Amino acid sequence: MDLQKYRELLLKEQRKLMEYLKKQLEVEERLGDEWNSPKDFEEWAYFTYAENDLSIKARQKLNRLREIKEALKRIEKGSYGICESCGSQIEPERLELIPWTKYCSKCARRQPEEL
Repeated sequence: MDLQKYRELLLKEQRKLMEYLKKQLEVEERLGDEWNSPKDFEEWAYFTYAENDLSIKARQKLNRLREIKEALKRIEKGSYGICESCGSQIEPERLELIPWTKYCSKCARRQPEEL
């Protein structure tokens, strides 16, 4: 298994997520300035929706960052690519698509949080 390749995939995804979160912080700061004085109910509703939507997406991105950090630790410990449920090798195709995964395809179908 080419661990360096998977490490690079994980680090690339980590950089993308960090950039997204940085941009989102800028948007939230702009919304915060505008939020102080919504002009009408429609504008207030839009800001509320936008703020909630941004928060949900941010939580998802933060969770993915946590998963990536855990995967990088597994690489360091030598347990990367081993299914945490059944102990078998995770398929290389799966690791290519979801390098932070902890489960093989078979076990992932039983894990509601795994995509």
